[in-house]
Amino acid sequence: MIRHLAEGILLVALTVAIHSVVLAWITLRLKTGPRIAHTSLLSISLLLSRIAVLCILAHLAEITLWAGYFYLSDAMATFDLSFYFSAVTYATIGYGDVVPPENRRLIASIEGLTGILMCAWSGGFFFAVATRLFDRGAGAQTADVR
Repeated sequence: MIRHLAEGILLVALTVAIHSVVLAWITLRLKTGPRIAHTSLLSISLLLSRIAVLCILAHLAEITLWAGYFYLSDAMATFDLSFYFSAVTYATIGYGDVVPPENRRLIASIEGLTGILMCAWSGGFFFAVATRLFDRGAGAQTADVR
């Protein structure tokens, strides 16, 4: 159990590192990227869409990390099954159609808690960016993320 807890802590640290890098990169692009001369509803929508896609890609990378763990530790028969299990666990959907072996249930629980935290972090980040954009008003300068 101690070993699995240590493995879970390492996976949490790697997950947070991936998320930190992506959100820091987005923040840097918002601060230093090209400026939009006229902020329109379309430009704001495109910017927020790009941020949403980048956040989802970060989550998919994190899910892949956890899936790799489940697959390499022989908790799941195939990587596809590991990825599916990891995705529904990370997103806390938990259909229950695939369950890990008893000795990996603690790690699966840690993944669910980590997924909640990472999704909340992305949601908070997204809300902060959207609030800042809409608070600036229609004629304000806004950064662009490519």
